[in-house]
Amino acid sequence: MKYNGPRYKKVNLPFQEDDKPRGGVVGVKFLEIVDGDTAHFLVYNEDVTVRFLAIDTPELHPSAMPFAKEAKEFTNKILSHAKSIQLQSDVSDSLYDDTESHRLLAWIWADKKLLNYQLVEEGFATVRYVYSDKLLYLDDLYYAQKRAIANKKGIHSIKNDERMSA
Repeated sequence: MKYNGPRYKKVNLPFQEDDKPRGGVVGVKFLEIVDGDTAHFLVYNEDVTVRFLAIDTPELHPSAMPFAKEAKEFTNKILSHAKSIQLQSDVSDSLYDDTESHRLLAWIWADKKLLNYQLVEEGFATVRYVYSDKLLYLDDLYYAQKRAIANKKGIHSIKNDERMSA
């Protein structure tokens, strides 16, 4: 499928500064998939769990929700085959989530395509956990979600009450 999402732009900002996001990018190596919206990357020579900004894929645990496995497989395929991966922070959001695991939050660029967008576009994720309407790619995500709903792709192909059950 042709990619119609946001384009990667090199920015001259640091990824973070004093533990605050600065909107810059950092090159990383993919280590391991967790689920459709979370993965481990080698960041500054450290294994870091990264949660993809502004999206949510169906949960695998305690039991797999519809399209959870497909979302994980899609993400794993993109990241394991990518020649280059960059994480981008967003100055309009936190650098870490507020869960107990304190995961790094980032936009994921794989071969200069925004993976967060691709997951929404394919119907494997919804736009969620948006705490600022100034997020860099928010309009793009909403546009992709609107198209996925209209085309009944992925999670949008099943009834809402079926999405929440395994």
